[in-house]
Amino acid sequence: MYKRFTLDELKTVQNTFISNFCSILKKEHCAVASDLFKKIFKEGNEIYYMYRGDFTFRFQNNNDEYVLMDEKEKVQVILDEQGKREFQGMIKNYILKKEKTTWQKSIEQILLDEFHTGKYSTIWWKNYMVYDIETDTNIENLKETKFLLAYAMYPTAWNKMTYEYVDQEWLQAFVQKMLDFDWYIVGFNSIAFDNMVSVYNVDGSEDDIKQLNEKSIDLFLFVRAMTGKRLWLNKIAEALVNVSKTLSSWAQWEVLYKKYIEENDLDALEEFKKYCKNDVRMTMLIFLYFMHFKKLFIEGEEIIFTLEDLVEKSRQEVKSTNHMIGQNMFE
Repeated sequence: MYKRFTLDELKTVQNTFISNFCSILKKEHCAVASDLFKKIFKEGNEIYYMYRGDFTFRFQNNNDEYVLMDEKEKVQVILDEQGKREFQGMIKNYILKKEKTTWQKSIEQILLDEFHTGKYSTIWWKNYMVYDIETDTNIENLKETKFLLAYAMYPTAWNKMTYEYVDQEWLQAFVQKMLDFDWYIVGFNSIAFDNMVSVYNVDGSEDDIKQLNEKSIDLFLFVRAMTGKRLWLNKIAEALVNVSKTLSSWAQWEVLYKKYIEENDLDALEEFKKYCKNDVRMTMLIFLYFMHFKKLFIEGEEIIFTLEDLVEKSRQEVKSTNHMIGQNMFE
């Protein structure tokens, strides 16, 4: 999954695309972008650059268009004839003037700035919340999966984000709050997991689960419906909004879990809370990204969608998510 930027977006959104391109320019001993294109496309129509085993940049020559893909930034730029000339000027200006890019905004800052204007404080004038839960490692049978903690985020007065921590003692009240909530509940894999586990842990009914699912916006299901692929939260967040989980592996999660459960380690608990709260933040930023850009780009295809698609398709293919139970969420 990539972000497809126009040249104007490349100038205004914080990124290292130009500097990464210029490093290849220097490596190939080329003075300007056109020299590099002539040189590399003599070798073929698709050229890859790697560093220490990882892809860093990819170039494609599609007849009259050049496709440039920064594998580090997950940014793609398409250059038609006019774009090639404009890009050539951008590179020359960067090299000669050593332009600083501190004025550029990160995607996260762009999204948050818009949020603080009140643009995304509701969906069709209805409120929404974003939430995520943490559980024990028994996720084969959701009726027996133990809820540990959760975080929820609400857009509140003056267009601020307010976080709420939920422990086991407050879960009953939190589930009732979600059942009474008007209207949208945003999560990631929430229909197949978070909603069900939360309700089961307070001895709720299947009707309660159905009620939560009917008001849910499940971003996992939305991405699956739009792309046909199962993409996890971390990969989507890294590609689209340049944020990632606070833990890098399932093994780290298990170590913290054991310390908290077996040793009542409060530091481990704080790490759990930080991890969960960050997942809510990641989910929120992806949600804002979808509302702002209304497009996805994956495997050469740009997928345009509407806010109506975002709401409606996030509840499709509910049954297809059952196979995910027990899978490693760090994949």
